[in-house]
Amino acid sequence: MSTEISKILRWVLLLIAVPVGFYLGKPFLAPLVIAIVLSMMLVPVMDWLMSKNVKRGWAVAGSTLLLILFMCFLGGLITIQVKMIAKDWTEIEKTSLSLLEDAQAFIQDKIGVDPDKQLEQAKGMLASLGKGGPAALGTVGTSIANVILIIVYVVLVLSQRERFKEFILLNVDRSEQERVRKVLKEIRKTSGGYFWGMFKAMIILAILYGTGFMIGGIKYAPLLALIAAVFSFIPYLGNAIGGSLAAMLAMVSGGFDSVLVVVGVMFAAQMIDNYVTQPYVVGKEVDLNPFMTITSVIGFGLLWGVAGAVIAIPISGILRVSFHHFKETRSFAFLMGNEKPNSAPEGIREQRDKMKNLN
Repeated sequence: MSTEISKILRWVLLLIAVPVGFYLGKPFLAPLVIAIVLSMMLVPVMDWLMSKNVKRGWAVAGSTLLLILFMCFLGGLITIQVKMIAKDWTEIEKTSLSLLEDAQAFIQDKIGVDPDKQLEQAKGMLASLGKGGPAALGTVGTSIANVILIIVYVVLVLSQRERFKEFILLNVDRSEQERVRKVLKEIRKTSGGYFWGMFKAMIILAILYGTGFMIGGIKYAPLLALIAAVFSFIPYLGNAIGGSLAAMLAMVSGGFDSVLVVVGVMFAAQMIDNYVTQPYVVGKEVDLNPFMTITSVIGFGLLWGVAGAVIAIPISGILRVSFHHFKETRSFAFLMGNEKPNSAPEGIREQRDKMKNLN
């Protein structure tokens, strides 16, 4: 009895200590974990280059360059579209002022707050935001530094991946090494496959959004499509955030009709994404059930913010794969996965049968 209690206490302490450690270690752990997951995504690229007789150093450089080019591509598209918006800024400003006046009149009619008081409250909010200006600039600087640090980590992880693999194997018995190799291979496939799948899904969404917006005559269609598609990397919340930003920009640049077009196109594209793109392009790389998917996104989002929400699913998938290959944690893999109760692993079925016999 005391052994069972101590085992439960160990798991409870572990479930408390790990999130606390992740939260306190965020400045160090977040960039490192993101870099490790991105490195797993780039391993197939590196292996392909090496199969073409490219030396390891150049293969690492080529794989990392691909990641940098993708970041630069997104940044370049956004910059081009922002310049286009700047040319039409006068018209956008007039539209925004008109919408603001209509909103003030609506608030005065429904709530009874006159425009002057609304303006005073708005000024107070802007003043509060202004006090946070230096902090915001510091956040931007920190984000840039973290991106550079992630790229450095990616280079180091890719160049030393064989050493890390051997380090893990040296810490297990020879009889277990083959199983550990299999686990490492599945972990790499899970994380890399998820991100490559999401990348393909993002491109498909961007094409669907952009095509729909251009057919609907929406201004800045490429920018709106890119904004909405990039945010789809954040599960569940991303589509809402990206859609809201796209709708707001459509409102100030084209009016309410443009918002209706944006909402209609995004709804149709999301139906295609949910029933075609996600099942067949992203696939079941992580094989998590909906409960674990949502809770992992919320949990990692609370710990590490947007970065945590983005990598929550692949990390949870890695944990599920790791748990599945060890008898002591196989029940957790079953809890996290999509397996039906009747198809549970043999070890779990044996434990369940024992409990039935005791009852």
